[in-house]
Formats: sequence, C-alpha cells, structure tokens
Amino acid sequence: MRSFKKMSLVAAALMASTAMVQAADLITAPTHDLPPEVVPVAASTGWYIRGDIGYASQDYRDDTRFVQVDPIAGPTLNGIIAGSELDSSFILKGGIGYQVNDYFRVDATVAYHGDVDSSGSSRSIFSAAGPVQCNFAAIGELCNFSDEQELQTTVFLANAYVDLGTVNGFTPYLGGGIGAAKVNYGRLTNTQNCVTPGTCGVDGLTESHDNVSDTRFAWALHAGASYDINCKLKADVGYSYTRIESGGAFAYSDTQVALGASGVQGFDQGIDIHSGTVGLRYALGDAGCHTPVEHPQVVYK
Repeated sequence: MRSFKKMSLVAAALMASTAMVQAADLITAPTHDLPPEVVPVAASTGWYIRGDIGYASQDYRDDTRFVQVDPIAGPTLNGIIAGSELDSSFILKGGIGYQVNDYFRVDATVAYHGDVDSSGSSRSIFSAAGPVQCNFAAIGELCNFSDEQELQTTVFLANAYVDLGTVNGFTPYLGGGIGAAKVNYGRLTNTQNCVTPGTCGVDGLTESHDNVSDTRFAWALHAGASYDINCKLKADVGYSYTRIESGGAFAYSDTQVALGASGVQGFDQGIDIHSGTVGLRYALGDAGCHTPVEHPQVVYK
C-alpha cells in the first residue's frame, strides 16, 4: 500500500513537470523590432533640360541719339530721340544645365523675345536758325518727327544659381548670368510734323531708314522658386532683369543714302528687360530618385 502511494506521488510529479515544460513552450519571448537602416540619399546632381514661357516689359535707356548733318558743323551726334516706348512681348526660353549639388547649379539658356513695336518722336538741333528741314533753332522748335519701328531680341546667357534650401518641395533661388544679345531692328519710318507751317520742309513727309542688326553684351539677374513635382521633374516660376548694352538702331534714310550717306545713323543707349516666366526642369539622370533601403526586421527570442 505504501509502495503504491510512492508510485502515485512520482507519477504526479512527472505529470506536473511535463505540464510546466509545455506551458513554457507556449510563452513567446519578447521581440525587439529595430528601426530600418536608412541609406543616405545621394545629392541631386546631374544634367537637366529646361523650357520656359513668359512675358516681358522692355524699355529704352534715356538719351538715345542720332547723327544729323549740321549746316555749319557737319555730321554731329546731337539729334535727340525723345519719348520712345517699346511694347511688351512674349518669351520662349530653353536651355541645358547641370545640378552641381543641392545648393548650386549652372545652365546655358537662349531666350527669344517676340517682335515689339517702338514708337516715339525725334528732333534735330542745329546751330543756325532757318527753314532747313526740321530744325530746332534758336527761335524755337520748328518741327519734329513721329517715329515707328519694330524690334526683336534673342538673348544667350551662361547662368549660375544658388538654391536656398528645400522646404515641403519648394526651393527658392537667386542667380545671375552673362552673355550676348542679338538685336534686330526693322526699318524705321519717320513723319515730319511742322509746328509753324512754312518754317520747315514738307509737313507730313514720311521717310524710311534701313534696318540695323548687331550683337551686344548682355547680363541678367534672376530670382524665383521651383517645386518638386517628382524626383525628376520640377516646376519653375522666375523673374529676370536683363540689361542689353547700347548699339545701332537705324541707318540713314533712303534720301540720305541717295546723296551718299552710309552706315548707322541712330543709336540706342541700351535696352532694359523685365520678364516673368513659368516652366519645367527635367533631370536627365536618376540622381535624386534613390529611396531609403529597409532591411528585414530582426526578432530576438
């Protein structure tokens, strides 16, 4: 009887230990999820192309002058063009650039400014009074000219920009550029207006001056902001001030050419252009499109 009780106690102990082992197997060890390892994103370097459209306001610098034939002094650069104005125009711009790093980039652009009309008035200053055609004599202004002409410019620039950091996809920037401008003037027509009839030439007489084209130094200042549409495409909104240096504006009139005159008669003192554009910049490579690499979670038991 005593032996049977001992055997029962041993059996119960074995069953209890087995249950404890099974219960221990059911308990899951705590896990520790490590954050994914992030590989730093490469700087957004590489080539890009750009295209922009916009609108520009153009204006002449003051003190535009032309050569006139003074009855006493001969040819002198003292004719005055006053009140000339340029209409606004559209812009088409394209270029290719390189993003050096997240804060600096360069590009080369060509901007075509559509034809604009130039209108204004001009007058001569002679050292002697008299009814010589369209004088501005000591006795007062005898007559003036009404001038009409067209102008078209194409600007080539090498530019550098500083990107000021990106916040929520927006990147403001400042920049500048230097280059050249091809300035194409159309034929100039001027109509003589006599203030006092009989004191100048034929009232209402219209003459035509030949066109002039030349290439000049140009420079520009830029400001704007871009927005990341995706890792390759950016929208761009910008403002530019462009300065085109002085040059020829028109040749001698047909009448003067028939009398032996040649070359450039009128000169502008430079052109100022204020322009606003919207456009797109597209990265040609995959730089900037890398994503963080997530490694499998490590579980510790």
